[in-house]
Amino acid sequence: MVYLRAIAIGLIALMVIMNIPLNQVHAQNEVIFPTIYYTTYQGYNVTITDLDWYNIVYPVIYSSNFSTYDWKKSPLKNYILFDYSLTGLNPYGAEFILALQSIGNLTQANVTKAFQAIANLDATGDGYTNQEKLNAGALPGFYNSTPTSFNDPTVRATYGYVFTALVVVSVFILYFVFNRKKEGNE
Repeated sequence: MVYLRAIAIGLIALMVIMNIPLNQVHAQNEVIFPTIYYTTYQGYNVTITDLDWYNIVYPVIYSSNFSTYDWKKSPLKNYILFDYSLTGLNPYGAEFILALQSIGNLTQANVTKAFQAIANLDATGDGYTNQEKLNAGALPGFYNSTPTSFNDPTVRATYGYVFTALVVVSVFILYFVFNRKKEGNE
């Protein structure tokens, strides 16, 4: 009976931990973005450093003009332009840099123009435009990230609560089943 209680308490604690929003945990770990180089159509060499990503590019991504989805609160925000290892660009990030090359230097206005220029493209060839994916909270640079209803954060939260409730109810049912069986044997 002691083991069953310990398992039940452990499962409940695990479910409480699982419901902590990922962006709170993510905010504690500072991400370092890779340095990217490009040459503008005018022949100027541009270097995008970690600080440039934070101060010039990501403020555009976080703006309401970029997407209807709130990327600032998403745990996936770091992978909009970069691969999962954060060492290089994903296909959408490469499209972004190519568009930026044809537009000019790194300014928020040019970053906005570059994102607008690639909005109707399909970076991964999966049938969804970059903008459709962004508006749904999916990553346009990854073919396996598509705008399904599960990418809607309200749906994800609902599934999380339903799953948690089912596990808690199951633990209580098992607790009472094992306790009755044990009491009947005594």
